Amino acid sequence: MPQPDITRLNERHFRRAVELLEDSSCRQGTISTLLQMLAFLSEKLILPAEVIRWQNPYVGDRSYSNLRGNNAPAAVKRQKVVNQDALFSIADVFSRPLTNLDDSDIMITSLTALLLSAPMRIGETLRWRTDCLRSEIDKNGAKQKYLAYYVPKTQSYTRKPIPATMTEVATEAIERLRSITEEGRRLARHMELTPTKFYRHPDCPDVPDDKLLTRQQVAQALGYIKTEDCMDFIKKHTGNYRLTGFTLETLWQLILIEHRNLNPHFPYQTPLKGMKPLKMSESLMCFRRSQFGAQRSTSPVLLTPFNPDYYRKRLDGTVRLDRKNQRPICFFAKHGLDLLRLNSHSLRHFVNRLAKQSGVSIETITEWSSRASIQQTRTYLHESSEQSRNRAAVIHGTKQEQQPREPITEEEANSYGRGPFHRSRYGICRRSWRAGPCIKFADCTNCSELLACKGDKIALEAVKSDLENMQRTRDAAERAVSAGERSGGMWLAKAEPQIIRLTELIRVLENPEIPDGSPIQIQGTDFSHESTLIREKAQESGIELLDKDRLAIEYGQDLIDCLNMLTN
Repeated sequence: MPQPDITRLNERHFRRAVELLEDSSCRQGTISTLLQMLAFLSEKLILPAEVIRWQNPYVGDRSYSNLRGNNAPAAVKRQKVVNQDALFSIADVFSRPLTNLDDSDIMITSLTALLLSAPMRIGETLRWRTDCLRSEIDKNGAKQKYLAYYVPKTQSYTRKPIPATMTEVATEAIERLRSITEEGRRLARHMELTPTKFYRHPDCPDVPDDKLLTRQQVAQALGYIKTEDCMDFIKKHTGNYRLTGFTLETLWQLILIEHRNLNPHFPYQTPLKGMKPLKMSESLMCFRRSQFGAQRSTSPVLLTPFNPDYYRKRLDGTVRLDRKNQRPICFFAKHGLDLLRLNSHSLRHFVNRLAKQSGVSIETITEWSSRASIQQTRTYLHESSEQSRNRAAVIHGTKQEQQPREPITEEEANSYGRGPFHRSRYGICRRSWRAGPCIKFADCTNCSELLACKGDKIALEAVKSDLENMQRTRDAAERAVSAGERSGGMWLAKAEPQIIRLTELIRVLENPEIPDGSPIQIQGTDFSHESTLIREKAQESGIELLDKDRLAIEYGQDLIDCLNMLTN
């Protein structure tokens, strides 16, 4: 409207508001507020009846629950899952010596470690005191570490227990943050208690407050390495670039002006709303100006409130077409890692899911996460139906977890030796000497149905490989017999005929007088399709057919020769 008039609101204004909120993350909450406003204006009889009929369009299939929440598609939920590679990259930097890390690295890695220690929001970090990590003896007599601080969203104090696996990491992270912010807290206390005196930082010129400073001393007092940067600061507050005619007293007046611009809520970092926030001199997250700068040195005389974007933007390596991908503040690019992206809030959901998968009740997770309701926790768990089924099966003992064996290498296969551990083209057959050879040992070359093709190089290589393995098995069996392992004789009795058969087959397949493409059929010794049919009929009639191979192993080849003479 040319002139804003609340009495002239109509439905099109609310529809326009919905259009503007289409891609906004706060859409659902803002529309709820619009509905409350509409109800209020209706009660006061300010709006006409047709406007009152406007309803929230984002319900049913278009509701947050179905689009982005608990019932959202799997692809949407996967986008919210924490990037595991990003976590491994941050952990790698965290494990490096402190001498190789600057304050920015320590801030990123330590905050990540703490956000993985308990489900927290990045904004809650401003409520951490230097002694926020505490401990007590739990009901089981063990020492339990926890983070204690005030949660603005629930307007209550909380104690978040830290899992034992993260205790050492969280302790180290707190100590690192305390170390890089100690000087900032000293400066904040000076600003609170003696704001009229120049702060004597370690590099401050050792001269009286009212003595004129040289150009180099002015830069040194302000904490600038380059006089050019110092001149920009002086120009901003005086209108010229001259670095002469200043004392510590006059410089301090300029610093106080800049301090008030940078810290409008001092001695606090955030506006004074509700529960009084921490003073900067009490906060674990008390940083100085440009402390995370990639090109400028840390200011020894200026503070700056901690902004969660200092964390978020450094963990965003996303390539966008509308900008040059030169990201000097990107944590991953800085350390030569893959350009990944990590959302601080995804760590909160990640810890929730780990707790749920470990059997922690949803009521405990809700309290641990400082949420208002269990329904909110269910929305953020993002657990697939298959994961729910598997977890329930494990809890109720109806599923047995099995760990599949990893494939072995050629070197590992050779380490098994020969003999009862014999090779096949499919893997390793593990037997004992006394168990004897498997009844399926080198089965294909004993089958009358096997039809080989002369000239098939792949088949020839396979037969040669089988012959080599069979010869090694025979040699191992001979050594076992010589060592007193009498059952190795069964392996010799089985291997020798196979070696002869494979040798003859290779001779035929390599015979230059036989044209390539000629079919070669082997006369089997133990079965064919016909023998299978006979065995099935015998079984139906209650007749047991003797296995000649096993008879030969148990009674010797002479018995088989006698049986053959009788059948002939």
